[in-house]
Amino acid sequence: MMPGRSRRLIFNIFGSCLILLGLANILFSESFFNKFLEKEMILSPGSKTFELWKKPPLNIKLDFYLFNWTNPEDFDKPYIKPKFEELGPYRFMEVPHKVDIKWHPQNASMSYKKQSKYYFDAEGSKGSLDDEIVTVNSLAVSLSSKAKNWNLLRRKVIDMALNVYNDDISIRKTVNDLLFEGYEDVLLNLANFLPSSLTEVKVPFDKFGYCYPRNYSADVTGIFNIHTGADDIRKFGQVHTWNYKDTTNAYAPECAKVYGSAGEFQSLYLQPNKPVDFFLSDICRSVKMDYVEATEVEGIRGYRYEGGKRMVDNGTLYPENVCHCNGMCVPSGLINISSCWFGSPMFLSYPHFHDADPTYLSQVDGLKPEKDKHELYLVLEPKSGLLLDMAARLQSNILIEPIAHFKLFKNKRRIFFPLFWFEARTRVPLDLTGEFKLLPRAILTAQILGGFSILGGLILLAWYPIKVHLQNRLIQQIKINNLDSQTHHQIVGKQISLQPEVSPLLVSSVQANAKILERADTEISTLSIDACTSSTDRSSMQSTTSST
Repeated sequence: MMPGRSRRLIFNIFGSCLILLGLANILFSESFFNKFLEKEMILSPGSKTFELWKKPPLNIKLDFYLFNWTNPEDFDKPYIKPKFEELGPYRFMEVPHKVDIKWHPQNASMSYKKQSKYYFDAEGSKGSLDDEIVTVNSLAVSLSSKAKNWNLLRRKVIDMALNVYNDDISIRKTVNDLLFEGYEDVLLNLANFLPSSLTEVKVPFDKFGYCYPRNYSADVTGIFNIHTGADDIRKFGQVHTWNYKDTTNAYAPECAKVYGSAGEFQSLYLQPNKPVDFFLSDICRSVKMDYVEATEVEGIRGYRYEGGKRMVDNGTLYPENVCHCNGMCVPSGLINISSCWFGSPMFLSYPHFHDADPTYLSQVDGLKPEKDKHELYLVLEPKSGLLLDMAARLQSNILIEPIAHFKLFKNKRRIFFPLFWFEARTRVPLDLTGEFKLLPRAILTAQILGGFSILGGLILLAWYPIKVHLQNRLIQQIKINNLDSQTHHQIVGKQISLQPEVSPLLVSSVQANAKILERADTEISTLSIDACTSSTDRSSMQSTTSST
């Protein structure tokens, strides 16, 4: 084989290999890195993902806003609305972690409990834990609502117990007592003292508080079992069971299914315009959050989801939510969670009844809903499903209604009474943003290198054809130039050979005439010099005479 052909074959082989490598980078680099991501995301003992999940490196700020009731003395006057002033925020820093972790390789799942420590942040708060708040007696309201359908004997027992409040349904407590510390109450002690066969109520707490005994307790939120993703990455982070069941007893069967994220992880490869599901143990049900838009958090691309009206609807706007009514379908904007809270008439809404039916806001004074301050949203990284930003804002309300069996509530108005609302805020730590950006950058780099590889391959494939073409052009130009040169010499030779012969007599005559012309030029030059000299002499004489 000739050396030129060997080099051409080598160039073609290398060029083809570079093109194939470039195409592979462009077409398959994302799939390759996705497989790497899936392998890294699987929960397993000692893995990086497991350690981040067990003790999330998140700075979670939990702000509480309490509604101070300023006119409790007018509650029996139906023409005067209850007036509230919002106090707070009272900020707590939450440090979450998981305990009692058990692995179940037979179905690729793991069980655990959630435990959090809450530290009061005085600098980030507006007020102190000793601030006093006037609010409704939630214990009295809850017990009366629970006992209204009991038999006569039991109702009499509860009616006598309610007399300890002297016809006053308001209480005054410190912020610390109402939130995490809790307070003792005669009614609570009575409920725990009497046999459950008489009261039908078994309260598992010795004190009452909105968040008692959540601080550093692992028994409040229940036992979770989630998929690790080892058998199917599509199930990664999704709840399998809660308290050992895949359904709850809090709602109708069609709404009792346990599904969605437990909060830490969402499914991988999120799709725009599709909602995400979360299971919230505090309300014993799953909720949907709707996709809103693509956005950026610390330079990381993410999808923004909002709770919207769907999350707090009881079937008025979204018929599929009607099974969450628990026998009391109220206007849209409030979630009936009474079955999850020991039968207490508790209802969840957005702060200040944001996105709720105007009926609720018309019952009270002092509340003003604002979307930017009171909406619930989160931002998720679409490939990993990890949290980038979150603002969880919810309000706790209790239903007060007239109950003829109990003197304390006989003539009371029906109202959804706001107690407090909270805002849980967190954002991806700056030291983790680099890891979030690493995968997209790696994919982009691989695709750019693939483009350069294809370009290099095309150059190698085209090099020899271009070289041969240029050489042929050069050889052809040289041949044309040689042909032009030969033709020119031939034409010049012919021109010289065609010139007439010069006569010697004509040459002599021309030479004689040239000499005559040369002598004439000499004489004319001499005469001009003499004329100039004579003119100069005359000028000198005139100057002398003038001076004399």
